[in-house]
Amino acid sequence: MTEPCKYIGQSMAGDDSNLNPVTYIPDLSPSAEVHQDHFIVCGLGSLGQQIIVNLTKFSLDSFEVQIAGIDRVPVTEWELEELPNMLSQPPIVGDCRRDHILQKAGIERCRTVLIVTSDESINVQTAIAVRRLNPKVHIVVRSSRQGLNRLLSRQLGQFVALDATELPAMTFALAGLEDNTLSVFNIDTFQFRVVERQISVQDPQYCKMPVHQLHRQHTRLLNLKPFSNPHQPIGWATTASSMFHRWQPHVRVQAGDQVAYVEVKTLTPSQIINIPKRPGPWHKLRQGIGDVLDGEWRRRLWNFWRSSEQQSLRRVVAIALTTALILWTTGTFLLKFNIIDISWTQAIALGAVLILGGYGDVFGGFEDSGAPGWVLIACLMIATTSLLMVIGVLGLLADQLLSSRFEFLQRRPKLPKANHVIVVGLGRVGKRVTRILKDLRQPLVAITHNLDNPALRNQIPLLEGPMLQQLQAANLSTARSVIAVTDDPVLNLEVALIAAEALESEDRPFTPVIRTLSQLFSDNIKSFLPQARSFSVYALSAEAFAGAAFGENILGLFRLNHQTILITEYTIEHGDTLNGKPLAEIAYGYGVVPILLRQCQPNRQYHNYPMPSDDLRVHLRDKLYVLSSINGLRRIERGEMTPPRQWLLEVDAPLNPNMLSEAGSVLAKLSNVDLEHCRRLMKTLPNSLQLALYDYQAHRLMQELKRFVPIRLSPLR
Repeated sequence: MTEPCKYIGQSMAGDDSNLNPVTYIPDLSPSAEVHQDHFIVCGLGSLGQQIIVNLTKFSLDSFEVQIAGIDRVPVTEWELEELPNMLSQPPIVGDCRRDHILQKAGIERCRTVLIVTSDESINVQTAIAVRRLNPKVHIVVRSSRQGLNRLLSRQLGQFVALDATELPAMTFALAGLEDNTLSVFNIDTFQFRVVERQISVQDPQYCKMPVHQLHRQHTRLLNLKPFSNPHQPIGWATTASSMFHRWQPHVRVQAGDQVAYVEVKTLTPSQIINIPKRPGPWHKLRQGIGDVLDGEWRRRLWNFWRSSEQQSLRRVVAIALTTALILWTTGTFLLKFNIIDISWTQAIALGAVLILGGYGDVFGGFEDSGAPGWVLIACLMIATTSLLMVIGVLGLLADQLLSSRFEFLQRRPKLPKANHVIVVGLGRVGKRVTRILKDLRQPLVAITHNLDNPALRNQIPLLEGPMLQQLQAANLSTARSVIAVTDDPVLNLEVALIAAEALESEDRPFTPVIRTLSQLFSDNIKSFLPQARSFSVYALSAEAFAGAAFGENILGLFRLNHQTILITEYTIEHGDTLNGKPLAEIAYGYGVVPILLRQCQPNRQYHNYPMPSDDLRVHLRDKLYVLSSINGLRRIERGEMTPPRQWLLEVDAPLNPNMLSEAGSVLAKLSNVDLEHCRRLMKTLPNSLQLALYDYQAHRLMQELKRFVPIRLSPLR
């Protein structure tokens, strides 16, 4: 339900006046109805605690959120001291798979159960138990098993699975690049890219341009930081967001200002399925020659020799070589001291021929060699033994090569020399980060202690062994950044400190990226290592879980202006707060940025509108994709929309009356006023009309309408 509220605003005296943000005065009268939603969080580790913090952001005035927490053991460490007070009841200690524990937490009146323990098997079992006790409850599960997640979603219904460790992977990858890109994500056949950069004087597309002209066909402005005072916005507009649409349309971007925007492009079929280009034979030849010249073959041979898979083969080869040397020496001495007139050179050469199976070549078949009979028998045994040994070693080698898919013979990517990113740790987060960097065609090298997927050796430059010792081998002195994403936050910090110390004398920007498991630890790192970027995976993921708790589909997230921005999909249903509204009201009233509208056609096919126009409306079964903070999701959930500003539109009679019909249609389209009312207004000119419009709506209405009729549009006090 929509909360009744009043607002205080400051009207504009002209185009250059500054506006204060809308201030809410909630209706606290006893008659105000209170809406309650009950949630259960299973697992009170770092992720569960951060989810509780974000769920409480939805609780305000007439919309009350009640949260119950369950954990197998009593919680001894809270990340926030006041966090236990956010729960509606003391934490429940017990197994969340048990019926009586779930009933004690209030499963029968629960809206959503968030199952986020560290054991994915327990999470799945709990989800099945929850569905049995409450067929209508919404379930959000922490799980990385994508195949199982799809099956459970079809069987259980109202089921969402998120991977807490992979959700922030894009944030880690792009934080290490430091190339102005904040996020890259795909929706259907469209690729969206979020960019933040500083405007220079030589940038005619942005410098001196008014804000409204930055909302283009394939681009939307997200944020503007004035260079003069980045913390004080200029020219406030009426909007619900503390980040988006904050400036009046007439405000101009100056040199030195920092802008953030999202842009879209349509993907080709090959880009959608990500078909890799196979290198040609000449490229392979050049690469092979380059590897030899760079000494790359030594590293591959050394890694091959050290590999645990080759230990048994190495032992057999060592025994075979030792035996061959003994047999060669024995045959040489036998021939030298038992055959007349043979030199040492001939004896050594014939001994080698003998162990290579050339018995007939040494003794000449039926011809008498003059050697005693026992020497002939001994040499025959030497030749037979060496032949069996060679056959055995070659068979074992062939079997080893086939079982390892000729790994040693395959061309492995060589280490980059400069301007590369070093990824330390190849767990789930590390693998996802390397995939993102590879898709962005960023040179990289990964360091891991234990590799669980040997196929990665042939896909990315890789160093195996003690991670701290491998940093220098990864060309740290010329690296662009280091991304430490192991499961040990202290090791990640140590990697960042080593990198920062090694590059302290370098006169270039260097930003180590650190993965932590605690937001408190991240905050402490920033205080003494300000050049580093530290992120808590659970603090980042928790906002996505909280949004999913209200039934939204969270596609991803990124950081902008020290806030987490969620990429959210809405499917419009009956009773939805978005149903029937124009995108202008959704964008400015709820404080979000619509980036894609998929309108459902009568044949159940979808028509796509990337970066849709403000005057489009959403209807049942449409899909709307928006960029939003957690507060934007909260406003949409509660139906809490910032009221638009009141304007007085004065219309004079035009010189050409034939334009009145078109003017009435434009007024109806952009002002949300009935078409017949607009046409009656145009027939009785001069006339005036009071409108409720957001500032960007008003600016666009003035730009469009003044082409047909003389108008004046001024805000009312």
